[in-house]
Formats: sequence, C-alpha cells, structure tokens
Amino acid sequence: MEESLYRAGLDYYDLYLIHWPNPKENLYVEAWQAMIEAKKRGLVRSIGVCNFLPHHLERIIRETGVTPSVDQVELYPFFNQAEQRKWNREHGIVTESWSPLGRANSILQNETIAAIAKAHRKTITQIVLRWHVQLGAVPIPKATSKAHQIENLNIFDFALTDAEMEKINALTRPNGRTANQDPDIYEEF
Repeated sequence: MEESLYRAGLDYYDLYLIHWPNPKENLYVEAWQAMIEAKKRGLVRSIGVCNFLPHHLERIIRETGVTPSVDQVELYPFFNQAEQRKWNREHGIVTESWSPLGRANSILQNETIAAIAKAHRKTITQIVLRWHVQLGAVPIPKATSKAHQIENLNIFDFALTDAEMEKINALTRPNGRTANQDPDIYEEF
C-alpha cells in the first residue's frame, strides 16, 4: 500500500474498501485485519467494505472489534436493500450505493419515476439520486460528461414527499440485482 500511495503522490487514502467478501476463499477477516493495520499506520483514514451482508459484517466486527465506516452495496429503486440499510444504520455504518441508477437499465424509463420527475421538473436520474439521499445512502453515480456531473449534483433544491418515497420504494423486487451478484456466492478478484 505504501508504494501505491507513493505512486499516487499521496500521504494517505481517505477511504479504502474491500471489494467483495469472496466467501469461497474465506479470507475476508484476514483482509479486514490488514485494513485495520493500514489505518493504525496512518496509511488510510477510513476503512470499509463493499457487498458485505450482515453476517459478513457481524463476523469481521466480532473477530476484530472494528466496525467498517462504509458498506458499499448495490442499491437502486428495483433493489432498495431496506434490511441491509437498516442493519448498517443500526451499527453506525454508512451505506454507499454502487450502481445507483441500476446500470442505466429500465429504471430510466420507469413510468412511476417519470411522473415524479415531471412533477418536480427534474430528470429521472435526479429523482433517483434524490431518493438515495433521502434514504440516507450515499450514491456514487457514473457520469461520462460534465453536463451529467452537473445534473447529478443538482438534487439539493427539492425534496421528495413521503408518498413519492413510498412509490419508489414499492418498485423494489425480492432479488433485483442487476447481474445476479449475490455476495454469498459471487467471487471477484
């Protein structure tokens, strides 16, 4: 990690994450212990995880005594992860949303969200990002142009009503994952 910081011209990373628990390898506790050590040495300010379910989180917390600052999970209106978000909130873990627009799939043509967007004179993307913020999640959308980056930031001059939030939450599906990447079986290196 020190060499990586040197090449990046940095003294430390603000946030460093373990990307997947990779349950078949079953080395995520050891990886978490290395992250804790990097933080103790001042190489990282905050440490977190991606795609860790409550039982993964319980294990690393139980075995190391250190709770992640962040759990970055797939989260968008067709997969709102209500239970995961609740668990994270109860344990002081910030939920960060990867693929907050569902990889730009059919969510961008959804009639329910389109009607809400029209009522607020916003884009569907802005409505979805505002929904994330009001859920208490931190969305990290991909934007390929400066115009989209500006659009993505223009979500703080309005609020969705409770009824609008409920309509969007009602779009969730039992397994709305976009690529069937279940953290209990999915492996990525």
